[in-house]
Amino acid sequence: MSRPIPVTDLIFLWADRREAPANVGVVLLFQPPPGLSAARALDQVARAYRATPPTAPFDVVPDSAIPGTARWQTPDRIDPGFHVRTETLPPPGTVAQLNARLAELHRDPLDRRRPLFEIHLIGGLESGLFALYVKSHHVTWDGRSALTRIFDCFGATPGRIRPGFHAAEPAATMPADTPQPEPPRSLLGRAAPLSELLGALARRIEAMRGLDAPGGGNAPFAGPPTRFNRPVVAERSLGQFTLPLDQLRRVGHAFGGTINDALLAVIDEGIHRYLASLGERPSEALVAMCPVASREAGDTAIGNRATTLFVRMGEPRSSVGRRLRDIVTSTAAAKAEMRALSRDASFDFALLVFGLTLAARVFRLDPYVRPAVNYVVSNVGGVDGERYLGRSRLVAAYPISMVADPVGLNFTTLSHDGRMDVGVVASRAALDDTAPLVAECLAAWQRLRRARPPQSLVLRKAPPRKRSRTRRMPPTQRP
Repeated sequence: MSRPIPVTDLIFLWADRREAPANVGVVLLFQPPPGLSAARALDQVARAYRATPPTAPFDVVPDSAIPGTARWQTPDRIDPGFHVRTETLPPPGTVAQLNARLAELHRDPLDRRRPLFEIHLIGGLESGLFALYVKSHHVTWDGRSALTRIFDCFGATPGRIRPGFHAAEPAATMPADTPQPEPPRSLLGRAAPLSELLGALARRIEAMRGLDAPGGGNAPFAGPPTRFNRPVVAERSLGQFTLPLDQLRRVGHAFGGTINDALLAVIDEGIHRYLASLGERPSEALVAMCPVASREAGDTAIGNRATTLFVRMGEPRSSVGRRLRDIVTSTAAAKAEMRALSRDASFDFALLVFGLTLAARVFRLDPYVRPAVNYVVSNVGGVDGERYLGRSRLVAAYPISMVADPVGLNFTTLSHDGRMDVGVVASRAALDDTAPLVAECLAAWQRLRRARPPQSLVLRKAPPRKRSRTRRMPPTQRP
């Protein structure tokens, strides 16, 4: 097999480096069924996964040495034991120990001489659960397609162990009626969307020079530098927390926004409080990068299909309710601006932003240029109901995304079975320990739950007027 690697995917290979590999994944925690130990359940999964050969795109290796001719190639041999591994944590097997081990596993780049995935089955947890950690490369898929493929390999009820995501049948991954991915665009093919994008930027700059400067839209390079914009190092720190999905949705709607707006408010409030505890309170609103899936329903094609929003967050020292109202306004404006662009131009928007960041680094202008963003928040979506790996029930699913300059902090969420699980990954240069930040985010959620939403603008029927007890002045005597 040999097929070209699209430019939008190839960027993740080109950007790969030791300090910031483009690794993405998820840690899934499972409760073994009654009467079966975690060690035994883990062993059953390992044997089943090793027995099923990988399918596309996990049966190829990248050949990207020559730009413009990069292709996926079929390797001579695939070693199941290399890609599916088991290990046991030393006693007592705490969450902190698991996070430390996951940080080590997530740190190292994937071997490009082999298909770009690893499955780590980890036992020894004091909770009695076992963990399945998926490690893959961002060139392979985006969050939405990864979610679909991984969860399609679990059952809605207890049963047999299905083939893993790496061995999913092509029909399950690419339905016959799914639109095929577009061929890679040539430089000439990119000219039209790039021209459209530059025209939109020119109109934005011209408006800002006049009296009708826009009050919203995407806001890259608008936030102040923070510790999260320090150069990324290889070491990682990990954390996670969970929010109740229905309550989060209700709060977002009460403030006129969405579940994602409420999530952004929780994270932004937590970050501001955390930085304030270090004596580093920002003097301006921060900017979050928010990838947004651009896939049609049923599209699980290989590769990446997402646009990017650059959203201005809440003002410093704002209450969490006020912060949410500001975010609702900002995200609406950013989405409206992106919808006005074609799909190709919206893709190129992010490429342009990070191209400018790279240019600033190459020419050593970093001290004079604001960071493009301060942190990343990505919601990969969700699934309804329970999920089972064989007879073991899924109890938590925390995504672990990539971090790369100019931002060393990433929050990625995945919703299932009435909960929103949030995975936090950071460069240790930005955040040595995620626990204090996680605690601030959970405290922010409690404050947001109690926050008072803005009063409804629905007009109520006016109360009946009381008759005046004083004698009315005749019209001829009124002033």
